[in-house]
This record gives sequence, C-alpha cells and structure tokens, in this order.
Amino acid sequence: MSSRIVLVLLLAAAGAGGAQASQVVLTSKAPYWQVGQRDDGLSRACSLNQFGPQRPGDLLARFTGPDGGALLDVAKGSGMNLRDPKHLAKPTEDYFFRNVGTTSCEVLVGGRKKGGGGAAR
Repeated sequence: MSSRIVLVLLLAAAGAGGAQASQVVLTSKAPYWQVGQRDDGLSRACSLNQFGPQRPGDLLARFTGPDGGALLDVAKGSGMNLRDPKHLAKPTEDYFFRNVGTTSCEVLVGGRKKGGGGAAR
C-alpha cells in the first residue's frame, strides 16, 4: 500500500472517531422563552464569545410547540458543557443558549430564583 493511501485512511479514521452525536436533554411543547429568565449580561458575554457551550450542538433542548419553537444549546453552571473563562456561571443554574456563535446570542437561565439578576422576558 502506498504511503499516500495509508495517510488518507488514517485521516479518515481519525475524523470518524472524533464525531459525536447530539443528545436532546429536554423536549417541551412550551415556548422556548419559558425555560428561564433572560440574562442580559450573560447574553452580551455570549455575543462576545466569552460565555457559551463548550461543544455547541452536543446537549440540546427542543421546543416543539406551535409558538416559540426552537432548538437551544444547554450547559450546566457546574461546568458540564460550559465554556466560562471569566467564571460568570453559578453552580445551581442551567444555561440555555439561542443563536450561539452570533452577535445576537441569547442566554436563558433555568434554576434562578426570582430577582436573581438579568431581565425576565
């Protein structure tokens, strides 16, 4: 076998091993915005690529109702699937991301007590 064919086979095998399937962790018929309070500060940090899911598309919440249908990325404040270099997360909160990777990124926070910051939608 030529070295070029071996290299192509090795690259193909490495690429196939790195792919992971998405996991839907929540499915709801409710509008997506009811999952939690919108946080303006975290949304701004997400828009600036300073807060967001570690691996976009890995953990998802699916909202399938007639109003507010969406597919949101999910991360936990404990660090699961979360990229948070400025340590903005709280361990008891869950984060739902809409429009990740864009300047219109929106962060909705689940598990936050009323009046815990951010603006409710």
